[in-house]
Amino acid sequence: MITFDYSPTVYWLIGYILAGAVVISAFYKPLSYKISLVAGIALLVLMRLPVIVFNRELNPDESQMLSHAITLFQDPVYWRSVDGTTIGPLDIYWLVIPRLLGFEINYTSGRIMGLISSAGALLFLFFALKNWFGERAARHIWLVPVILLSFTQEVDFVHYSSEQVPVLLLAICVWLLSRISVNNEHFKWNAYWLGFVAGAIPFAKLQAVPQAIVLVLGGFFYCYQSKTRKDYIPAISLALGGLTFPFIALIWMLAFGVFRDMIDFYLLGNAVYAGGEGFLGIPAQFLAIFKLSADFQAFTYILVLPILLGLIQIFRPADKKSSDLISRFTILFSVLASIYAVTKSGNDFIHYLNFCIIPWTLLAAFGIKKIEKWAILVPAALLIWFAGVDGVSYVKERRLNNFDSVNARTLAQSPVVQELMKYRKDKDYMVVWGWQCTYYVEAQLAEGTAENHTERSIFDLPVREIYRKRFMSDLARNKPAFILDAVGKNSFWVQDKKTQGIGSYPALNTYILNNYKYIGDFDGTDLYVRSDRAALR
Repeated sequence: MITFDYSPTVYWLIGYILAGAVVISAFYKPLSYKISLVAGIALLVLMRLPVIVFNRELNPDESQMLSHAITLFQDPVYWRSVDGTTIGPLDIYWLVIPRLLGFEINYTSGRIMGLISSAGALLFLFFALKNWFGERAARHIWLVPVILLSFTQEVDFVHYSSEQVPVLLLAICVWLLSRISVNNEHFKWNAYWLGFVAGAIPFAKLQAVPQAIVLVLGGFFYCYQSKTRKDYIPAISLALGGLTFPFIALIWMLAFGVFRDMIDFYLLGNAVYAGGEGFLGIPAQFLAIFKLSADFQAFTYILVLPILLGLIQIFRPADKKSSDLISRFTILFSVLASIYAVTKSGNDFIHYLNFCIIPWTLLAAFGIKKIEKWAILVPAALLIWFAGVDGVSYVKERRLNNFDSVNARTLAQSPVVQELMKYRKDKDYMVVWGWQCTYYVEAQLAEGTAENHTERSIFDLPVREIYRKRFMSDLARNKPAFILDAVGKNSFWVQDKKTQGIGSYPALNTYILNNYKYIGDFDGTDLYVRSDRAALR
């Protein structure tokens, strides 16, 4: 596998040459749009390779989701073996695919699946732009998100995040909605599949539901204003499509006895997590997150003029076709819904901004035709921004690439993982008390409890007892070979050993004393091995 150091100068130069060629060809030497699409996706893949081969954790969410995927391969029932807290099952099952194909589930495989999601979302975005604004405008404005996602090195846009699959599903919905608006030939089927994909979005991430609702409402308006106005079948098809996936999921949950778990640990768990300050606090909350990402700021500021022109276009008198009015306000409300999605949890996480990329681009597409003569300046300005950032970094630090994969292409092993590997057998389970999901990925071991980071069993929350009850039930069912107390310097959020470690939970402490042998402290993490396993050494 290819390796990148901190300054792959020739590689970066090739990336910028390709980007320049893609921009110029879109405006002055137009090729087939299919060739342009291939070139744009090739640019994305080329510039993402350095972070893909960097097989190390970039964000705790990555390890959380990857360890869930490792577990699902061994016990594939979500909410029994795995609790993704605010993350839905589709995000995690997506990560299992590489293992089904014979590959290891690690940071590289996760980012490949994230890249596939991003590339797919960009492709469906292009086809939606083409349907609504024409091929020429689509080719011009589509380059802006392509350049953003190709050249950004901000961790929150390049690690595998729980927003990438929902964004892909939302992009498919946007494309299907655009097909409904321009193509009456397969109206009913497009309506059905719009509902079906939108109905799947809650099972990827509830945070994306507001945008899905906007797109579905747009679909119903299109059904109402269609030539077959007295024919209710398109609207019925849309409604049936929206119910299909939840109905299938309901049957699946009832069959495996996890429906109540879905209610307690997903729906109610999301309610506990959501801490937004209400509508009045949205502008300040969004601005706080917006300020954390220089690249997203550049993306937004460069789109300001076409966005403003797009807003004027939206509020101007409607064309004869009412479908034009529907597309205008669907896109406007998608923008507002994306801002709501970013701010709803009350947390300042940059990766939430992934929800804004497609709505921003759609809104800017309304205005790009008004500056068609100068439209090349929009993607060119963003490309110049990234070239400037890279140039300054190279001059100051001789650094172009933030993800040095020299000696980092394979999984590392922490001291405690190195020790437990002496006792490890296939299909073992492991439990980590605290928050350090990296251990699961490094050891390639399934979780012995559905909750792989235990802050909800540690903090004094209203739901703590129900989480602790499930934790102990899972221990008794899976009998994990290893239990690690990671509370301390190696744990995210929970670091006070005295008040938050295993000793702070008497029932768990007693269970371990009766069934496990203490092996030792390895760089701040305590290792316990099940007594029968420890006796074999």
